[in-house]
Amino acid sequence: MATLEKIRRRSAILFTVIIVALLAFILGDFFNSSRSFFGPGTAAAKVHGHKIDIQEFNRRVETIRQNMQNQGYANADITAIQTQVLNEMVYNALFEEEIEKLGITVTDKELAAAMTGPTALPQLNNQVQQQFGVMSTDQLHDIAFNPGKNQIPADVAQQLQQYWMQLEQDVERQLKEQKLSSLFMGAITANKLDAKALYDENASTATIKYAKVDYSSLNGDEFKPTDQELKDKFSENKNRFRVNEPVRSVNYILVDIVPSEEDLLAAQQDVEAALEVLNSNEGIDGLSGFFVTNTTTNKKSAYSNAVAAAIDSLAIGKARVADFANNTYTLVKLLGKNDNQRDEVTVDIAVYAVADAAKRDSIINVLNSGKSSADVEGLVNSQDDMTVSYLDPNAAQFVAMLEGQPTGRWFSPDTMANAQQIRAIKIKNVAPTVTTYDVAEITYQVDPSSTTVNNLTSGLRDFVAVNNTAEKFSAQAPLEGYHIFPAQVTAQSLSVGNVPDTRSAAKWALKAKPGQVSDVYGDEQTGHLVAVALNSVYDKGYITMSDPTVYEYIRNGVANDKKAAKLLADYQGKSNSVEGYAELMKVGVDTAEVTFGQRLISGFPMNEGELMAAVAAAQKGQLVGPIKSNSAVVVFEVSDIENQGREFDYEVDRARFNQQQGANMIGRNLFMILLGNDKVENNLLQFYQD
Repeated sequence: MATLEKIRRRSAILFTVIIVALLAFILGDFFNSSRSFFGPGTAAAKVHGHKIDIQEFNRRVETIRQNMQNQGYANADITAIQTQVLNEMVYNALFEEEIEKLGITVTDKELAAAMTGPTALPQLNNQVQQQFGVMSTDQLHDIAFNPGKNQIPADVAQQLQQYWMQLEQDVERQLKEQKLSSLFMGAITANKLDAKALYDENASTATIKYAKVDYSSLNGDEFKPTDQELKDKFSENKNRFRVNEPVRSVNYILVDIVPSEEDLLAAQQDVEAALEVLNSNEGIDGLSGFFVTNTTTNKKSAYSNAVAAAIDSLAIGKARVADFANNTYTLVKLLGKNDNQRDEVTVDIAVYAVADAAKRDSIINVLNSGKSSADVEGLVNSQDDMTVSYLDPNAAQFVAMLEGQPTGRWFSPDTMANAQQIRAIKIKNVAPTVTTYDVAEITYQVDPSSTTVNNLTSGLRDFVAVNNTAEKFSAQAPLEGYHIFPAQVTAQSLSVGNVPDTRSAAKWALKAKPGQVSDVYGDEQTGHLVAVALNSVYDKGYITMSDPTVYEYIRNGVANDKKAAKLLADYQGKSNSVEGYAELMKVGVDTAEVTFGQRLISGFPMNEGELMAAVAAAQKGQLVGPIKSNSAVVVFEVSDIENQGREFDYEVDRARFNQQQGANMIGRNLFMILLGNDKVENNLLQFYQD
């Protein structure tokens, strides 16, 4: 009671302490994360009410990054990985939502049938064979869940069990995807009208001969649009530029960090010094800053053309520069040569379950009597016509087994001391000997010096310091040797203009005010420097023609219209043949095959729908044009029409429709279908510091 009384008397103090502690916790978390209360919390993205957890997102990104590095992709673009992972996680959330709505489930019986037994998915058996060396999922399950029987340590068995449970989850998801796909495919299928329309569109192929004058061949300065023409063209096309989410229009300067002339000259001197060392000493000792990528004996054909050519010109013990590309020198030294090297051997190999040595000998005898490996009892696995290189160091132990063995006879290199399986091997063919070369392939990467990096960085920083408004930034850049690139940045952007490692610049653009110019981002690690000027912000409506990208599109459209009008006036009615028009146009006569259902006419860019329709409507031998297309003024004649040579077949054409325009094609856009009219709330930029 005394203790309770003390607590009551001091309740006001305790209450104050608790409030202060809570505030300290809340504010501390707020200032540390900058997102806990009013930001996205732990949601890297949100879609349909589902949250993509930032920790799980980062874990997956890191896993992919590590895997790519292990495969030799040391400079993998982290932004591209993040985009890939986010898209996958968003799709998974939408997929799970749709599966739940439709009530799609997988029974234990269905899962077991897909995982084990005679109806197991073939790719699963291949997967476990490659990863664990077992013959089937049944065997892996037995090893994992019966460790005592298989003499497997408990910790190993636990890891295998975890792998198996993850495999079950993956297969269950795959089965659900198959069921959803079946429903989807069944809901969108061609009727007879669809199939007949597709048949008619592809029923005939017209061969045309044509002559054309591309708009790009005319001087653009002679076709400058007026303000009114630009306004009219924009009004005609403005729906192309509708704003579905806030858009920030920017111009940016990109400076690649590459070696200077001084760096290249210094590198050339280093290479010359290295060649002097290589040509005056045995082996490859005495090099500094050079990387030896290959010192193994191999056929000349295994090397690049440049290295192979260098080998041909070298005497043993001598070196030379084989190639210089992408700021990398490749040097080659010929260390040795063998004119009588065995090349490859082709074998058949089979694995059999055996109980004793007598059974092993019996199997070999039966095989050598002429029976195929598949017809001999106890077969576990087999592979015919397996080619093994004598030059592959990983195959050294295997080819050693073949020494002294005759061609065309089965033998087993395995004893029965500790094995319950034996390998039966037959040498089928030994390739002729080849000439091989012991080569040291040496590379030297020319990197920009610190002086070069500092000069590039200070130069761009000085530029943005002086040209600190968007207007001056864009006007002065070309005058000082910088190229300006336009781009649009949204909350979904993880980069500027799809340039790798520009996330910080994109984040700056989302916070800046129109007219502001950023600092310089990037360093020698990213391989480039970038500076950004924010031109405009569009929250709703349409992106205006003041945006450089929009203006360029509209200006080109008007200019092409004016070019087409001039060309039509110049040539209309001036000849009665394609050859005559070609002579007037000072171009050659070309041919192309056109089917109305195709997407591209050879010799033309994409989206020439009007030209395709004109060809479809033309009669054989009819001269058409000159007519205006999207890219040129064209005159053509249909020289031949070839029909399909088959009657309409509903089943055949229904399958073609489903593949080209139906469920199969639409299924490629399943992500957007599941998303519907909603948007993905992308919060990634808020989780990274500048």
